[in-house]
Amino acid sequence: METMNYSFIVRDVTRLSTAISEHLNNILKHHVLLLDAPMGAGKTTFVSALAALMGSLITPSSPTFSICNEYSLISPVGPYEKIIHMDLYRLQSTEELLNSGMDDYLYDPACFVIVEWPELITPMVAGPYTLMQIEVGPDHLRKFHYRYLT
Repeated sequence: METMNYSFIVRDVTRLSTAISEHLNNILKHHVLLLDAPMGAGKTTFVSALAALMGSLITPSSPTFSICNEYSLISPVGPYEKIIHMDLYRLQSTEELLNSGMDDYLYDPACFVIVEWPELITPMVAGPYTLMQIEVGPDHLRKFHYRYLT
């Protein structure tokens, strides 16, 4: 698979939805999106804006304590009927992840799966996926870089 790199910059969080909408088809290309960013970079803010654009019935919140949240869509977006939002920050091992059963979502193409803190789950992703990195700059600037991986 040819590696394509994409990026966009957001200087103001009120412009995030517009920037995401301009990249929406690319972001939704694969049903797994791994978010790699430091604490406080805006991962959940990104997920909330993306979910709103996809027609989520619920505004996403951080799944840090629940680990996984599921959001139904008003109507399917391409093949996706729901969004699965995982935050694996609190998990310590692959065994914990497997015991949770969350890895099953990776194999359901009707789910758009977004994973914050993806280190434990990355080796389990069987097909092509999108890796997005968020870089924090001065004055609330955020650089979003993403690429497709297999």
